[in-house]
Amino acid sequence: MQIQNSPPMLALNTADIIYVRASVSSRCNLNCVYCPKPSGMENRVPEKYKGQELSTEHYLNNLSHLARNGIKGLAFTGGEPTLNPNLPVLIIGARKLFHRVELTTNGFRLLQILHQIAPYLDLIKISLDGVDPQFVKRITGSTKDEVGRAFTAIRESCKVGLNVAVNMVIMRSNIAQIPDMIKLCQEINKVGPGKVYISLLDLYFSSERKSFWEKEFFPLDLLEENFTKQYGVPVKEEKFGCRFYWLDVDGVKIRFKDSISATQRAPKCQSCQFYCQEGIYGLKHSIEGWVTTCPNNDLNHGVLLSPKVTNTDADRLLNSLISDICMAQPDPYSFKNLIRFYGLRPSISAIKE
Repeated sequence: MQIQNSPPMLALNTADIIYVRASVSSRCNLNCVYCPKPSGMENRVPEKYKGQELSTEHYLNNLSHLARNGIKGLAFTGGEPTLNPNLPVLIIGARKLFHRVELTTNGFRLLQILHQIAPYLDLIKISLDGVDPQFVKRITGSTKDEVGRAFTAIRESCKVGLNVAVNMVIMRSNIAQIPDMIKLCQEINKVGPGKVYISLLDLYFSSERKSFWEKEFFPLDLLEENFTKQYGVPVKEEKFGCRFYWLDVDGVKIRFKDSISATQRAPKCQSCQFYCQEGIYGLKHSIEGWVTTCPNNDLNHGVLLSPKVTNTDADRLLNSLISDICMAQPDPYSFKNLIRFYGLRPSISAIKE
């Protein structure tokens, strides 16, 4: 084995685990109306690299580069990650490298591999934006029973001992379904042994879904106020890049992920032509090896970890991105800036004076 001298690695300026969102598929079996599928979902990559997918061996080698440079958490995503036939190999390999390993999925093909991957996961996140089958069909663009499939995936994951988060993107049109979602999760928690909680997520803005976002965006801080009146004061949890609020509602934990109150921005964000809602909160790794802190495919905002990259070069390239994380600071005006930048007019005011 060749021993290479690497440049000094930067120390992250936070005690929180910094995650890499590792996309292992550029495809998805659904067509959710709010998802930026034309742009690549979470597998954004410059056009010149698109489609040049890494082998499983090279992908795992890239994950080792990330772990060596201080990234301690990994969340597998896509597209839909279960469309990758080598997902179990990737999860098992990642378990050897990271302190925490998570998987975000809509449940597609999950049952076929669940027993293989369950021992290596800390958490599985299953996306489901409602309990009404007709509503979910409209949201996902599917003719199948996505509610039934998702809840089967949730139940079976809990049966094998996994903790499960139900990822529910909050829109004006699905707020009324939250109580029914709580009831369904209560039933699952009675069986166990794993536990399920509900993760309420902000509707992320993307330029190609602008009109939908303006119509459907509902600020989670307003929803949190309503829940506080009904269930009591939530526990606030500050994390790098976002803020969480936790409530226990009739035995079901509910987490609000607030991505607008004080997102992290690095100096480079001041001149960005793709001002984003979420800011900087970690790294993203595409199936082609493109690594970035940003939800866009700008060549100036990321680096390519190609199969030929050496440890020394990987460390140098990643240090440029990690330095952005180290320099990032909370910006309480970031959401106002987003509104102004794109000239947005959400149906419900999302800005507190």
